[in-house]
Amino acid sequence: MLITTISQKIENWALGREIVYKLVAQYYHDVIEKEVVLANITRDDHILCIGGGICPFSAILLHQTTGAKVTVIDNNDQCVPKARKIIERLGIGAFVKVLCQDGGSAGLNFAKYTVVHFALQVCPMECVFSHVERHVAPGTKLLVRRPKGNLKKIYSGLNNPKLHSCPLTTHKKARNIGSTLLYVKQPPPQSLPGAAVTYEAA
Repeated sequence: MLITTISQKIENWALGREIVYKLVAQYYHDVIEKEVVLANITRDDHILCIGGGICPFSAILLHQTTGAKVTVIDNNDQCVPKARKIIERLGIGAFVKVLCQDGGSAGLNFAKYTVVHFALQVCPMECVFSHVERHVAPGTKLLVRRPKGNLKKIYSGLNNPKLHSCPLTTHKKARNIGSTLLYVKQPPPQSLPGAAVTYEAA
């Protein structure tokens, strides 16, 4: 996608220039603050960020804002080493981990995360969201960023009916992020007395 290419160029500049990093981080700061409030994220949470890129601003700010542990996954093996480099430069390697992994992979253990954060550039968003939603534990909070109306054609589509009545927060100051939706995984329907309840393992 063109938007991914542009994002990577900006993140490459931020990787090597402190002033660029601070400017771009400021762009995300207001977005993250609203998402933290929406999902009531605390230091006790373990967040999975799907899609981190070269410079995982959202993951970094989520940790810095809340103190929570964050695991970032990205399926671009060229981005991951650079992302790890900036995490170490910031001195937060004990709290923010970066893995080369696909959000739709069967090898991820989603059960250990209490919050899952979906970047705007996740693709295909519909498939990744459905896969994650099936495998997370009940009570897990899924934060899904959605593009502004005139940019919807640029990003991967998502029209899952489970999201139609979800609470959301809007981002008027952001240029491309229109809103973030909060979906909370619900437990399965009440079983009959004596019946065993099982959850799908990741």
